[in-house]
Amino acid sequence: MIAHFAAALLLAASPDAGVASADLPPAPLACVAKWYPAVVPVRLESGWGFRLPDGRTYPFDDGQVKTFAQQLESPDLEDALSIPYRTGPLTPVTREDEDPGRIRFDPLFLATYGASAAQVDVVPVRILGQRLKVHRKAAPAFQRVGARLEALLAKDASLKPFLTNLGGTFNWRTIANTHRRSAHSFGVSIDLNPARAHYWEWQQPKAPLKWRNAVPLAVVEAFEAEGFIWGGRWYHYDTMHFEYRPELLDPACAPR
Repeated sequence: MIAHFAAALLLAASPDAGVASADLPPAPLACVAKWYPAVVPVRLESGWGFRLPDGRTYPFDDGQVKTFAQQLESPDLEDALSIPYRTGPLTPVTREDEDPGRIRFDPLFLATYGASAAQVDVVPVRILGQRLKVHRKAAPAFQRVGARLEALLAKDASLKPFLTNLGGTFNWRTIANTHRRSAHSFGVSIDLNPARAHYWEWQQPKAPLKWRNAVPLAVVEAFEAEGFIWGGRWYHYDTMHFEYRPELLDPACAPR
């Protein structure tokens, strides 16, 4: 299925593809299907959508114009991809609500990783000598990040305070002060040492919101290289937080 869509996308990119491109799913939807096999693009009466393993179907774009708060609470899959994730130098995030990745389409994660604490298939991994529980599907990426971090520490011991006393991985819970499911619930997130991090909810006074960070770029790039996004790239900053979201680092999934 994935190979079929990849080939179809290449055809659509051809100048001679013509009207055939109308028969293809939107490129971002096909890209998500590459990273999340639970997603099967399908044609719905309202346009392109997708089917999950339990048979439920959803529109890729529900056609509603939403505020950022509405996208957080009731997103479609297109909303989850709507804010581009930008790598590169560490710069303050000053554009209000520029939070790539904070909008999550929960049915996708529930179908991919588990719909209850008991269904989330966690396995132990060791990162910098610390034993952590992560989802089996994301474990290889966590292990690759661990190897990158070990190599960094061997060259620069000043990074050690950020990488000791890690804040945690799998924890079936909601995001603080919300009813939304945390990415930690799925075993795809990790927090660095909270004592060396900054979090917008900890800011005093609460307003105006001012981006802060101390995490070095080398640590951020080690995670991003293996498909993890960083909460320090958010206006609502959470600099201890990394989560495995390879679709947001794949240019093919970016919104047009």
